[in-house]
Amino acid sequence: MRKSILSLIFSALLATMGFTTSSNAIGLEGLGLGFSIGESGYYAVGEEVTDNRKSGEDYAKKAGAFADEWGSVFIEYTAGPVTFGIDYALADIVTPEATNAQWTSDSDKTALTNTVKATFENHLTAYVIIPVFRALYLKAGAISVDITTNETLGTGGEYGNTDTTGLTAGFGFQREIKDGVSIRAEAMYSEYDNVKLTNSKNTSTSVSITDMMGATGKVSIVKTF
Repeated sequence: MRKSILSLIFSALLATMGFTTSSNAIGLEGLGLGFSIGESGYYAVGEEVTDNRKSGEDYAKKAGAFADEWGSVFIEYTAGPVTFGIDYALADIVTPEATNAQWTSDSDKTALTNTVKATFENHLTAYVIIPVFRALYLKAGAISVDITTNETLGTGGEYGNTDTTGLTAGFGFQREIKDGVSIRAEAMYSEYDNVKLTNSKNTSTSVSITDMMGATGKVSIVKTF
């Protein structure tokens, strides 16, 4: 699924930029390259579902929030007033570790501890920017991201890896400094689709992540040709 999403994104961008197989030289006019630094706050609800929950077990559902700093690079193309681009995050996003304690049985109070955290990798955003008034612009896009789980399960088995998609929207301000070099400041909000993973040892046990959302503030430098 991820490959098809990436192919669609790149095909759309190349079509917008007007690349052809003709002998005409490809001009750089309208092309932009840049990098960003920023900080994001994330929120999600994690839940482990089993068919044999015993008395004395912890409830395996918890909401959590955390912040993370990151950087990204992007390429974009401006056609008239509208700019189309692709942004790739340079750093992975790692969630805090969650712990869930379980008993082996009601009679045998031996504790089995499960710990799990997730890493968001290859965070890719295809976006469009539309100017609205002077330096102010609106920005919206579609997100694709890989999710790798890192778990230690005393109850056995493991959860696999997956991916998800999402949407983002926000606004920003841009000011040209000199010779096509501009600085931007943005505030963005993002939502991600829910994910669910099944235990490899016990298929009646699963973990889900829902209500994933984030807010980001960032500063970018872009060179437009």
